[in-house]
Amino acid sequence: MTGKSKTTETAREVAAMERAAAAGNVDAQFRLGVMYANGDEVSLNYTRAAQLIRLAAEQGMAAAQSTLAWLYANGYGVRQDDGAAREWYLKAAEQGSSTDQYVVGTMYRFGQYGAARDPAVAMDWYRSAAAQGFAPAQFALGRMLMDGKHVPEDRIGAFQWLSLAHVNGSKRAEGAVEELLKRMTPAEVVRAKAEMLAVAGHQLGEQEG
Repeated sequence: MTGKSKTTETAREVAAMERAAAAGNVDAQFRLGVMYANGDEVSLNYTRAAQLIRLAAEQGMAAAQSTLAWLYANGYGVRQDDGAAREWYLKAAEQGSSTDQYVVGTMYRFGQYGAARDPAVAMDWYRSAAAQGFAPAQFALGRMLMDGKHVPEDRIGAFQWLSLAHVNGSKRAEGAVEELLKRMTPAEVVRAKAEMLAVAGHQLGEQEG
C-alpha cells in the first residue's frame, strides 16, 4: 500500500469512527478520544479528546471515566478542576477498577483533589484494589498497617499484604518486609504465614470445586 493509499484508508477509518461516535457508540467515542489525546492518526486536540471521552464516561465506561478524571486533574482539554477529577475517579472506582480504587484510596489518604483526609476510607479503597491483586494497593495497605499512623498497627496483616505485593511485583515491598521482620516476634511470623497458607488453600479448594 502506497503512502497516499494508506493515508486515504486511515482517513476513512477515522471518518467511520466519527460517525459511530456521533451515533452514540461508546467504544468509538473512547477510542477516538484517546486518538485525539495522543495525536494518533489525527491532529493532537485535547479539547476534542475531552469532549469524546466525556461522552463515553457519561455512558458509564470506567476507562473513560478514569481518563476524564486524569484530564480534569491535569487540565488537558478542560479547565483544571480537582472536584471534577475526584468525582470521575470515584465513579470509575465504584465500578471495580482496581487502578482507580487505588487512586481514590491515595486521594483520601493524603487529602488530594479536595477530598478530606480519611485514613479509614483510604484503607477500605486500598483493600478493594488489593483484593484484586493490585500490587501498589497491597503495598500501600501493608505499609499503613505496618506504620500504624492514623490507623491501628497490625504487623501480621502488614506482613501478609506486603508479602503479596512483593509476589505481585512491588519492588518496594521486599525492603518493607525485611524491615517489618525485625519488629515481629517469631510467633507473629508463624501466625502470619499460617494464615496466608490457610487462605491460599481455601481459594485452591474453591477453584477445584
